[in-house]
Amino acid sequence: MRTITVTTRSDATRILNATPGARRFPYCSGKYRWDGSAKDYIGRSVEVSEEVKAVYVERRSDQHGAYAKMMCITTH
Repeated sequence: MRTITVTTRSDATRILNATPGARRFPYCSGKYRWDGSAKDYIGRSVEVSEEVKAVYVERRSDQHGAYAKMMCITTH
């Protein structure tokens, strides 16, 4: 396990495009409170496996309202 910081979606997309065999995948199954901006999550440290190249947050919504979903770029 290693620690990386949550990055922006655009930075994660650049890593995805630059890494052969990489794909988007949910980082975890949790739903986190959406505070109005992804900036609230950028820079936080998370522990990841060696296959994970980047972690980012995206806004989603369901019948209960908006929430933040943690996504990752992985090679596995």
